[in-house]
Amino acid sequence: PDPSDPHAHDVLQHDFLRKYLHYAKLRCQPVLTESARDFIANRYAEMRARQDERTLPITARSLETVIRLASAHAKARLGHTVEANPDCEVAMDILSFALYHENTTVIDPSSPPVMPVVSEESSAEAEDNESTASNPEGNNDSNDRPTQRRRLNEDEDVARILMSKIWERIEQNGGTLNVDDIEGDQEQVQAAVSTLEEKGRVMVNDGVLYDMNG
Repeated sequence: PDPSDPHAHDVLQHDFLRKYLHYAKLRCQPVLTESARDFIANRYAEMRARQDERTLPITARSLETVIRLASAHAKARLGHTVEANPDCEVAMDILSFALYHENTTVIDPSSPPVMPVVSEESSAEAEDNESTASNPEGNNDSNDRPTQRRRLNEDEDVARILMSKIWERIEQNGGTLNVDDIEGDQEQVQAAVSTLEEKGRVMVNDGVLYDMNG
């Protein structure tokens, strides 16, 4: 290393971070586990229960925000699954701080950060991927696929969580629920209702959902 460089002995070098982030972006497409979905659904219900005129409305868009934050956290640790702990907890902490200026995570400043191990093969692979991505004559379709998969996974996760909350409200209401009473993005709500209807779990008549399993 260059002795005149004040950052020559830094643990996190700029070149390493660039390769690390590029590798995480291209190679890690984490998916939500069932425990993560349950965690988000429960915390989403809690946040909706406490919203008032002083805070931003909690909608289906908030679900997308939490899923994206949790997925980003999982990527940062090179995880292939989004876990309730730590990924979803960190995402909810960020959202809670943005909405209510609350933060339940306490980080000990004396604790050293834990960094995932990136092998030399992974680092070399990241370099190859980066050179391919920077090639203007290359095929952009392959570079767009991770983003397309991520968006598809996010849409599926939001749909599952919405279906879970709709089903929960149907059970709480004794087997029925007005579609107009379901808050959130109407396109996503209609998609969730259609999926429940296709699975034979509900019947829709005059804008009312009926439990078919009751």
